[in-house]
Amino acid sequence: MSLSKHLLRLFREAPSKTRLVRSLALGSKGGNRRVTSADGTELALRRSGSGPPMVLVHGTLDGMNTFSMVELALAERYEVTTYDRRGRGESSDGSDYSLEREVEDLEAVLGTYDRPAHVVAHSFGAVVAMKTALKGQKMASLVLYEPPMNGDGIAEDGAAAVDQAVEDARFDDAIRLLARDLAGVSDDEIGIAMKVPPVRKMLRDGARQAPREIRALQQTSWDDLPIAGVPTLILRGERSDAAAYPRPDQHSSIAADAEVTALAGQTHLAHSMDPNAFLHAVLDFTGRH
Repeated sequence: MSLSKHLLRLFREAPSKTRLVRSLALGSKGGNRRVTSADGTELALRRSGSGPPMVLVHGTLDGMNTFSMVELALAERYEVTTYDRRGRGESSDGSDYSLEREVEDLEAVLGTYDRPAHVVAHSFGAVVAMKTALKGQKMASLVLYEPPMNGDGIAEDGAAAVDQAVEDARFDDAIRLLARDLAGVSDDEIGIAMKVPPVRKMLRDGARQAPREIRALQQTSWDDLPIAGVPTLILRGERSDAAAYPRPDQHSSIAADAEVTALAGQTHLAHSMDPNAFLHAVLDFTGRH
């Protein structure tokens, strides 16, 4: 599918044409406030709307603007915060990197609220959110869209190819390798994303940090599961089949009484490719919790 056909479909299906135009413009904007993490890393945040708090956590190739197509709709019911994870966008970086540092970052963002927030997290961001919940952080609810928790499912040759592409500054190659071979994103979806200048910049920014996040996934243990005391929804794309994503037999081990929703016809990017389906699933679940 071409970019023009994708945009035409979005306009045809959009419940609000005005909000869609504003959402498209939002994709090139940055944060409107900052918070300091435990190690001194400065994180850029964007806050929209009013209501119960909700925090959005992006994946490896992304930044805060990956949620631009759904952010304003969510902000009609919630006070929504999205942020650039460390080392990308407008956020700074620390002298060392670990998944624990990412957890401290999310704790810092959640700490800007005086009550538990709904957490909606995608891909690597969902791994961060899982580890944060397992650490005991209170959340109103947790939505996990395909967390790549099975690090042993990441082929070593695929990881090495991403490493080499980044080392050689071949960032577009790294994006395609990671998206297609490790995340199961279709060539059409990659092509659409790479034709949008702000999205292309965001993806290249994320590609620089991809090797360290892949290594973190490969080294992560899940002996501390299940998540307890947090209503949890597991989202998956109906067409997703990447080995790193949770298998059906793992769903019940992630959280007690976790709900599972398959997004029809989607892979790993429904929040951009089919925002209406993503919003329906998220708003239905968080509205009940």
